[in-house]
Amino acid sequence: MFGSSFRCRSGLFALAILASQPFAIAAPASDVGRGLPHAAGRFAQRWQVAEAEGDHAAHHPAGTGGEARPKPDGSAGSSEGHAAGAPPGAAAAGMMDGMDGMMGRPRKAFYPALMDMPALSAEQRSSLEGQARARISAEADRLASAEMDLRHAVAGGDIVAADQASRRLRESLNEVQSGVIALRSLHEGKPPQQIAQAWFKSQMNLLPARSAMDADDGATAISWFHVTTMALLVLFSVGMLAIYLARMRRANALVDRLARAAVAPVAATRLVATPTAGPPNDRDGTTLSRDPDRRPQRGAASGPWKGKLRICAIYQETPDVKTFRLQAAEGGAIPFTFLPGQFLTYAIEIGGQTVRRSYTIASSAAQTAYVETTIKRQEGGLLSDYMHGRLKERDLVEVAGPSGAFTFTGTEADSVVLIGGGVGITPLMAAIRYLSDIAWPGQIYLVYGAQTTEQFIFRDELEYLQRRMNNLHVAATMMRAAGTSWMGREGQITAEFLTQAVPDLAKRRVHLCGPPGMMEALRKTLIGLGVPGERIKTEAFGPARGAVPPPGKVAAEAGVPEDEAGNQGAAAIGPATATIRFTRSGKIAALPPDKSVLEVAESAGVAIDYSCRAGVCGLCKTHLLQGNVAMEVQDALTADDKANGLILACQARSIGDLVVEA
Repeated sequence: MFGSSFRCRSGLFALAILASQPFAIAAPASDVGRGLPHAAGRFAQRWQVAEAEGDHAAHHPAGTGGEARPKPDGSAGSSEGHAAGAPPGAAAAGMMDGMDGMMGRPRKAFYPALMDMPALSAEQRSSLEGQARARISAEADRLASAEMDLRHAVAGGDIVAADQASRRLRESLNEVQSGVIALRSLHEGKPPQQIAQAWFKSQMNLLPARSAMDADDGATAISWFHVTTMALLVLFSVGMLAIYLARMRRANALVDRLARAAVAPVAATRLVATPTAGPPNDRDGTTLSRDPDRRPQRGAASGPWKGKLRICAIYQETPDVKTFRLQAAEGGAIPFTFLPGQFLTYAIEIGGQTVRRSYTIASSAAQTAYVETTIKRQEGGLLSDYMHGRLKERDLVEVAGPSGAFTFTGTEADSVVLIGGGVGITPLMAAIRYLSDIAWPGQIYLVYGAQTTEQFIFRDELEYLQRRMNNLHVAATMMRAAGTSWMGREGQITAEFLTQAVPDLAKRRVHLCGPPGMMEALRKTLIGLGVPGERIKTEAFGPARGAVPPPGKVAAEAGVPEDEAGNQGAAAIGPATATIRFTRSGKIAALPPDKSVLEVAESAGVAIDYSCRAGVCGLCKTHLLQGNVAMEVQDALTADDKANGLILACQARSIGDLVVEA
């Protein structure tokens, strides 16, 4: 529809220039200089008259229906009611009297009137050419301005402004086209009769493969005008597609956020609350959930995204902490969305084996061009040591995610207290950056503890953000600051320090992130200061502390009878008193009480998929066919999972024999 309207307007404007000349000849010389708008207006009236004619013969030359009869000299005759042989000067009057014809008075048909027009003089052609060029120049400037406005609107996601810019593009393009067609008609020197015939053939679809303007001279149908027009149309189409994609992305993000907000907190149950050991052969920081109301969340309903990202930059934050900036392998936006506080899982082949570790995203969720993870080089850490020492810019790395539910987007509360220690500041920094990007109005209190000023991660950026954000308040303490320029507090984060740094602490939502020992101590401190337990959200970094669960306690849960002395499971003491059988692979391995099912499976060469190793993502769900296990974290298990005998292989431990489907 747009193409037909566009072609019609362009043709009308060209015909209007030619059709208006009889009036210019009969009128005073000043009327000739009135310009193209007057001619277009007069021709528009003629077009309306021709369209209102009910009989199709009014659009045809003489001899088609009896209404237009030939004159004695062989030219096209007048319409019904006009005397045959009317002079050419009466054609204009006949055209203007079309409305009278509709009311019962005779009128002159559109096509014969155009056929009777004389040729244009050189002076008239020159005047009209100047006006057409002026119009093209003015509309081309407006076209460029509208195109720039469209680009800015699309980049900024302003749909209303993009729609207005597209309308201006369409209007200016129509005006440019009409001026170009007028110039073409004038430059080719075609008489009005030939233009009328070409127009007539195009309207009757007699020239399907060639343009109406080229119908009589055999010129090729593809010209610079067609190329320019198509290029502009392609640009317009790309702009509309970009607007559509931006709208769909915003809509999907909104639906995802509303869906998460609608999920009511469900208390997670625990078979046995026992400490857990960290990942095997490594001490890299992993996210461990200990919050009873946490639910597993992912960037997409179908599961975490998996693929390769390219390292585009590496930043040295402190002597042992680096930030790795990742972007899409082929450029463009990152192929997933995430929330502040979620994490990615790296999978890198080291020494012939694939090593997976999870690291929290530190960049803002409002940033779509890249994603960053800030990683500390741990002593004895297999993957962190490899990333610090071997990875470089332009390398491709395999990642999966996002995962995790230690998130804060500003919708959960009207203020937030972020307490972190060491590299545990990364999810807190992700929240601060995001809240800054969306101009969140709530109060943000960051309480941070580091070993030394040299290990104060993001110090410069926090000072910069604190100057820009009136609602950001930073309070930091160093364990050791002697010999430095540090003028702040020294020592651990205490109850006194918290009450001084955060007014009305008991009324605010609190997010804790750091080493497990720090988390346990600060959670007790916060509860002692009056903060309700349900307002404290925690996530531990690093391997969880604690020994193997007491054999007697696990034995009681497993139904092991007491001995004569009343000791349960006394015979279970030892490095490996049980076995685990993997039914699908047909392998049997020793099961030490301090190893998880996943760890034993890895050592036995049994493949069990996993990602976070923290009981959050749920990728390591495995059917337990026989036996009983203890799991410290099981947030990824639903009630149906538990009823169907599913366990989390990364968390499951036992001192009794097990049979699992793997």
